[in-house]
Amino acid sequence: MDNKFQAKGFLVWGICALFFLYEFFLRTVIGTYQHPVMQDLDITSFQFSVLSTTTFALILGTAQIPLGFIVSNIGLKKSLATGSLICAIASIGFAYSYNYPMAVFYRMLMALGASFGFICLLVSVYDWMPHRYSAVFIGLSQFIGTLGPMISAGPLETMSESQSINWRFVFLTLSGIGFALFVLVFLFVDNNQEKSGRNIILQKPEKLINSLKRLFTNRQAIYIALVTGGLYFAIEYLSANEGRSFLLLKGVSLQSASYMITISWIGYAIGCPLLGALSDIFERRKALLSLSGVLGLLSIISILYLPGEITLFVAFFMLGISAAGQSIGYANIAEQFNKQFTAIAFGFNNAVVAIIAAINAPTIGLLIDRSKQAGAISLGDYRFVFSILVITILAALLISVFLLKETYCKSAAEFTVLKLK
Repeated sequence: MDNKFQAKGFLVWGICALFFLYEFFLRTVIGTYQHPVMQDLDITSFQFSVLSTTTFALILGTAQIPLGFIVSNIGLKKSLATGSLICAIASIGFAYSYNYPMAVFYRMLMALGASFGFICLLVSVYDWMPHRYSAVFIGLSQFIGTLGPMISAGPLETMSESQSINWRFVFLTLSGIGFALFVLVFLFVDNNQEKSGRNIILQKPEKLINSLKRLFTNRQAIYIALVTGGLYFAIEYLSANEGRSFLLLKGVSLQSASYMITISWIGYAIGCPLLGALSDIFERRKALLSLSGVLGLLSIISILYLPGEITLFVAFFMLGISAAGQSIGYANIAEQFNKQFTAIAFGFNNAVVAIIAAINAPTIGLLIDRSKQAGAISLGDYRFVFSILVITILAALLISVFLLKETYCKSAAEFTVLKLK
């Protein structure tokens, strides 16, 4: 299994990737309907940032490590089925939310279901695909998932304007898709039993508290997670929050602004498999993460300060390429632990990514609200507040250059394997 592809493996991975696309769409589609949602629920920019990003990120973050243990124990099939069912139910509730507390509750429930998405996808890669291609398949998985925010930006904006599709109808439709995914998981997804009995790992069982201690005291894992979150935050924030409003002040039309968000996700979609393949071919993780940090810093500075729509389209595309470096982070963090801890390591990485978003997004939203209270918000106000995006990417770059150690695509964990004949 470690050296061969299987048709069943592609089917399982494909369904997991579809669920990741679905949950990614759920996560970012609300940004397309920012102003209608704010009007319908009578909320401020800060409250919207809590609803769109912080609520989702907090649940996503706090659930990741427990879900790592859950997926390890109940398996891929039950975990993915649970996630899809929760997302379907939450989407119905959110569509019929007519006050802010109700919307926050269903957004939290939606985030809980979505929390299963990426961990299950990563587990499907490591359980069903040859390990030598892990970074490539993580990148391809990100490519498929990225179709969600790509569709939720420019194309959905155009469709909503031309056909008067409101956000409540969109979430009702997403509920139906969630139930359809539940059926697909029930019919076709299985846990991979072929790995059992192929190898014997000479390793003593470890208590839960010791597993957590091992996770939280691994400095390289912490550094990798911080780099991953730092590279990714800007693209998600600009997609789900104030990106379009900022671009409008720069003289960009609403439709062009939406397609700039789309082009950033196209860059991300291309970058994930591309950077993953380069990382696997050249057997370098640290170098590619550092390169992603450089691209991200140049891109966000260009978006904030350089004029011209063509320049902005290029900058958003390169921001997506930069954010795609996070796919290498997931391959890298898996190399820090023995195989039995990979799901937990993925959960830890997701948790840190979500925590960074949960802290930064409401901070930016609060500063924007204060600027609006002082009068009409200006381009200079946005640039000052968005300096948080610059600092976040700069921190990721510095950590990758000075603190990360190169693994050369080899496991840093030591264990002995006896192959059975």
